[in-house]
Amino acid sequence: MSLENSPSFLLNFSECEMSVEEKHSYRFKSFRLDVGERQLLHNGDIVALTPKAFDLLAVLVEHNGHLVEKNDLLRIVWADSFVEEANIARIVHTLRKTLGEDENGNKFIETVAKKGYRFVTEVEKVREVARDSENGNQHSSIITENFFEKRNVSEPAATAAGSIAAKNRLAAAAGSDLSQKIAVPLVSKPKHMGRIILITIGFLTIISLIFLLAFNRQSASVVNLNAPKSIAVLPLKPINTNDRDLIYELGIAESLIFKLGSVKGLTVRPLSATRKYSDIEQDAIAAGREQQVDYVLASNYQIAEGKIRVTAQLINVQTGSVEEFFKSEKDTANKFSMQDAVVNDIGNPLLSRFGNSENNLTAKRGTTNEEAYRLYLKAEYIFEEFNEAEIGKAIEYLEQAVKFDPNYAAAHIDLAYAYQCYQFTWSKNIPSEHEYYLKSKEAIEKALALDENAADAHAVLGLIKSGYERDFAGAEKEYQRAINLNPNSGMAHGLYAYYLANAGRFDEALDERKKAIELFPTYVVHYITYGMILYDAHRFTEAYAHFKKLHEKDENSNLPYNWLWIVCAAQGNEPEAYEWFIKFQTQIKTDPETIRLYQTAYQKSGWKGILRELIRQDEKELTKDNNPDLLYEIACFNAKLGNKDQAFEYLDKAYERRRTSLDAINIDPFLDSLHGDPRFDELVHRVGLK
Repeated sequence: MSLENSPSFLLNFSECEMSVEEKHSYRFKSFRLDVGERQLLHNGDIVALTPKAFDLLAVLVEHNGHLVEKNDLLRIVWADSFVEEANIARIVHTLRKTLGEDENGNKFIETVAKKGYRFVTEVEKVREVARDSENGNQHSSIITENFFEKRNVSEPAATAAGSIAAKNRLAAAAGSDLSQKIAVPLVSKPKHMGRIILITIGFLTIISLIFLLAFNRQSASVVNLNAPKSIAVLPLKPINTNDRDLIYELGIAESLIFKLGSVKGLTVRPLSATRKYSDIEQDAIAAGREQQVDYVLASNYQIAEGKIRVTAQLINVQTGSVEEFFKSEKDTANKFSMQDAVVNDIGNPLLSRFGNSENNLTAKRGTTNEEAYRLYLKAEYIFEEFNEAEIGKAIEYLEQAVKFDPNYAAAHIDLAYAYQCYQFTWSKNIPSEHEYYLKSKEAIEKALALDENAADAHAVLGLIKSGYERDFAGAEKEYQRAINLNPNSGMAHGLYAYYLANAGRFDEALDERKKAIELFPTYVVHYITYGMILYDAHRFTEAYAHFKKLHEKDENSNLPYNWLWIVCAAQGNEPEAYEWFIKFQTQIKTDPETIRLYQTAYQKSGWKGILRELIRQDEKELTKDNNPDLLYEIACFNAKLGNKDQAFEYLDKAYERRRTSLDAINIDPFLDSLHGDPRFDELVHRVGLK
C-alpha cells in the first residue's frame, strides 16, 4: 500500500513517536473553527451552520490566502451528490451574512470573478497534541501556526487547486470526512530502530479500532427504538430557482411526512409546522433547533430532460452531522406518480433506519388534478403565515381548486374555514354575515359528504356551530370528534381551546393550547392566544409576563404591543398602559395626527381620555367601512368607562350581526362592570351561554 493511498491517520502515526491524539482548529478574528467538533464559535458561542456551509468554510479557511476554484469546491464539498455552481454562491452568501465584517468593515471571503473564492483574513492554526510521556502520564501541548504569514497570496492558483485535489484523493481513499481531508501531518522526528516496533503495534491497534468502529457504526445504524425521536421534513429546495414548483417542494415533503408518520415512537412535524422553511438559504440545523427535533430531513431537487433528481440528507440536529444520504431520479411525466416513487426511494430507507419495515403508504392528496392540488398548497401557505390581508386571495385559490376538482374534500374544508376567517378581515366581497355563513356551511357539508372522517372538517363545523348557530353543545361534540379522529390536528386543538376559554374552562383551554404549541412550536399565534386565555382568566400578572417575554423575543411583532397595553390597563397600571399603547400605535404606523390626538386626550383626561378617543375613532371608522367587529369593541370601551347604556346598545347591535366575539362576553375583563345588570343576564341567555 503506497503512502498516497494510506489513510491520513496512519501517516500521522508514522510521523511521530508517542502521539496519542491531535486536535486542531483555526482562529480568525473573534471566530474559532473547530474541525474535530465540526463547530464554528464566535466569542465562545456556537454559530449554527449547515453541514455543507461548514465544509465549504473549512476548505476556504484551510487554504487561506489562496484562490479555491469552484470546480474544486464542488468536488470536495459535494463529492456525494450532483449540484450546480449556484449552490456555492448561495452558501457563500449565507456565510458572509453569518461572519459579517471585521473591525475595518472588510468581508472575510473574497469573490474572484468567474473562478472561485478566497478567504482573505489572517488565520492561525491551533494544534493541541496529547502524548504519553516516559512515566506513562499524558501531557498536552499547543502549537500554533500563522497561515497568512507562511503562504504567498500571489502564488499561482493552480498550486492551491492541485494541493486540494491531492488531499481530496487521499481522503477519498481513506473514506474520511472533511476534517480528515484538510488534516496536516505533524512535523517528522528523527527515526530510530524502536520505531519499527511502535509502528507495528500501532498499526495492529488501529486495525482493531477500525473493526470496532465499524461494528459500532453498524449497531448504531438503527435508532434506539426505546428512545422517542422526532424529525422535521423540510420543503425541498430547487437547485435551479427557475424551476420552482409547489408540487415538488411541498408535495414531496408532505408525502414523506405522511409515510414517516407510521413509525411508532417517532414524532413527525406536520407540513403546517415546516412549510415556513421554504427559503432557499434556510439553515436546516437552525430549523431543526427551532422545531425542537432530533433530526432534519433536508432535500434539494433538480429538473432536467423530463426527469427530477432528488438528493436528501438526514441531519442530526444536536451534532450537526449528516448521518445518511438518499437519492432518487424519476420521470416527471406524471407528477403524482413521480412524487410517490421518489417518496418510496427516500422514505423506505428512512423507515428501516428508524426500525420499521418498508411500506407503500402514499399521502392522501384527495385529488388527481395537479392544478387543484397546486392551488390548494398556495392557499395553505397563506393560512400558515397567518396573513389576514391575504385571506381573500386564499378564497380565490380554493374556489378555483374546487372548480378543477369538485370532489376535493380538503379544498372544501379550507374554503369553509376561509369564509369563517373573513369576518376578521371585513370585505365588501361578502356583504353580510349570513352570506358567509351560508357559503361556509355549504362548503363544509360538501367536504363531510366526501369524507365524513376528515378531522379538520369537524373542527370547522364546530366553529360554525358556536360562532353563528349558537349551538355550543353541538360545537363541543364536533371539536372532540375532530381530536379523536386526528390527535395531531392543530386546527382542532386551537379552535377547541377558544371554545373552552369562552366557556370559562380556562385550565382545559390552556392544556389544549399547550398541545397546539407542542405540535407547532414556531407558530406565533399559539403563543399569543395562550396569553389571551391567561388574560380572560383574569390572571393578569401571568399574562403580562407572557406577553413581555414574547415582545423581548421579537420586538417587531405587533401583537405583543397590543396585548401589553390591554393587560396593563386591566391591572390598573395606566401610565404603563399608555406607554405601551403609544408604542403599539407607532408600531402599526398609525398616522401622526391621530397619535397626537391620543397624546392630547391622555394629557387632559388620563386613561379615560384614551378610551373616549378610541370610541371616537372607531365610530368614525364604522361609518366608513361598516365593520361589525367595531361594534363589540365600542361596547367594551363604553363598559370600561361606565357608560352602561351605550355598552348595551352596541352589544345588541353586535348580537344582531351575529358576531362571534359575543361568545366571550362572560369572561371578557372589559365587560366586568356589566355583570349583575339584568340586561347582561338577558343578553347571555339570548347568546345561548346559559
